[in-house]
Amino acid sequence: MKLPFKFKNIHHCEAVVLTCIDFRFWRETLEYAEKELGIKNFDFPSLPGAAKALNDCKSDQEIAMKCISVPRDLHQAKKLVLVNHQDCGAYGGSQVFNGDSEAEQKFHEEELKKAKTKILAKYPDLQIILVYVKLADNGENIEFLEIN
Repeated sequence: MKLPFKFKNIHHCEAVVLTCIDFRFWRETLEYAEKELGIKNFDFPSLPGAAKALNDCKSDQEIAMKCISVPRDLHQAKKLVLVNHQDCGAYGGSQVFNGDSEAEQKFHEEELKKAKTKILAKYPDLQIILVYVKLADNGENIEFLEIN
């Protein structure tokens, strides 16, 4: 099968969207980045826990940090969208919070903010958008919340 290559002679992208590997969320995350954030071209790495992978890094040479540095340095990405989600297995899932979805959300917000601080120490000019994805409507939908 052949498909047209939309990025012929283009080697730059607007952003990097770093998300968790969880198959339940990545398709909607792509849609969110494109439709809600208006980002049309981006690198899309995924790592267990997203912010957790960054926070656990001990050096800039670890793969999680390279998921930021390669798009930033090689593809001149100016934005990072960092996405954590509810019921993330890398953190032990929702059961760790004993059904307290507010506590779970607050925890993830803090993890995202901690990762942002770490990334800004290396890339102070990078625009960072933090996003928490939560289950809504008894699990029928997912909701994307931007974290300030």
